[in-house]
Amino acid sequence: MNDLWAILLAFGYVGGVVAVGEVGYRMGLPRPIARKVVHVGAGLWIIGTLLVFENRYLAAVPPALSAAANWVVHRRRLLGAVEADADNLGTVWFAVSFALLVLLAWEEPAAMLGGVLAMTLGDAAASTVGLRLGRRPYATLGGRTKSLEGSLAMFAVTLSTLLVVLRLFAPDLAAPAVAGLALLGAVAASCAEALGIKGLDNLWVPLGTGFVVWSGLNLVTPLLPALGLGSLLASLIGLAAWRKGALTPSGVLGAILTGTAVFGLGGWPGGLALVAFFVSGSLLSRLFRQRKAVVEADFAKTGTRDLGQALANGGVAAVAAVAYTATGQAAWMGAILGSLAAAAADTWATELGVLARSAPRLITTFKPVPPGTSGAVSVGGTLAAVGGGLFIALVGALADPRWWRLLPWVTLAGLAGSFLDSLLGATLQGVYWCPQCGKETERPVHGCGSRTRLHRGLQVVSNDLVNLLATVVGGLVGFLMV
Repeated sequence: MNDLWAILLAFGYVGGVVAVGEVGYRMGLPRPIARKVVHVGAGLWIIGTLLVFENRYLAAVPPALSAAANWVVHRRRLLGAVEADADNLGTVWFAVSFALLVLLAWEEPAAMLGGVLAMTLGDAAASTVGLRLGRRPYATLGGRTKSLEGSLAMFAVTLSTLLVVLRLFAPDLAAPAVAGLALLGAVAASCAEALGIKGLDNLWVPLGTGFVVWSGLNLVTPLLPALGLGSLLASLIGLAAWRKGALTPSGVLGAILTGTAVFGLGGWPGGLALVAFFVSGSLLSRLFRQRKAVVEADFAKTGTRDLGQALANGGVAAVAAVAYTATGQAAWMGAILGSLAAAAADTWATELGVLARSAPRLITTFKPVPPGTSGAVSVGGTLAAVGGGLFIALVGALADPRWWRLLPWVTLAGLAGSFLDSLLGATLQGVYWCPQCGKETERPVHGCGSRTRLHRGLQVVSNDLVNLLATVVGGLVGFLMV
């Protein structure tokens, strides 16, 4: 078909879909349903785009012009069927992402179709299920809430959609790779939808899913089964931890980001070491929780982990896992285990050290300080740090006998990371003063609700940054000692 006729067909089809939605709304159809009619109907045009257009640039004209038209419709409230909050530009962003995927992924139709259909079908399922069946809400960006049921619907529908798209448009891809890429894309789409506020998920979901599919088909094809399985395991563990109160919703995202790489690329030693760190840390944080309540109110090292803490503790291991797969060098396995040993050593020292009956001492002056103070050390805490590092080393060695030789060095890496954490905590980490309570805290807003002022250290050096640097040192020791 001539592309000019295809443009007219595109406008005719989408205009008809909008007309059906608007007429239905004016005849009494609830707005959420009418909006979904328009959303799904317009999104399905991606199939028509693939069938009737020959030139990518002309194929991108209808969605590009639709983005401009949607902005005018939204600003002037011209169509009741798609009316949304003033700051929700979802209809605009969906058309923009549609046009961008046509332009950027024209030569890889699985990526183009997968990205748009993930938003078309997956988001519709998430919204419908979330509104009707959502019973387990969670907080997302901007103070908005979404539901676990909606996110699971997003995952299931996107997974099914990608399996079909990949089977049709990537027929040479082996079944395990198809399954892995579909899992990876579904997890990515679900995370993007969960973070979407003010309609931005209409941009993030299509582009993110399309990028994952394109990357899987062109860059990391041999790794797809492992990465897909890694993303699924990381998601399941993250959700279970959220349900148990060990992770915040943002912490689940951090667990997925780091866990996908470590589980998928770090092999059994890396994957089990990550699980060992997380499970042991979560269990220890619950141990004698009431005795730690005062410390948790003042300091930022205990309790439920968020995105920053998840990335600080597992980010170095994730990067090292990528390097391990890319190079095959054993030193990178040392970095994976060393960084996780440092994270475990610091966590064990913190969770167990605050239980000591004698006051800990600041590492730089050896003066007694309150339990939980940044930079505080004690005999019990130091022994706990050694135990945490040794625990990770043992898990890695038991998972693969080749790494028994790393046992002392991974333990040393954990202790080195814990030592640096204490040193930075006593010198550079930002510590605040609550004038209301007259005590130090690591929180800009104290547990009593009062705003604090910087007391010592640097404001930019947060507890998360200190933890990250500690895992860098642990990873470096593990890398150099192999």
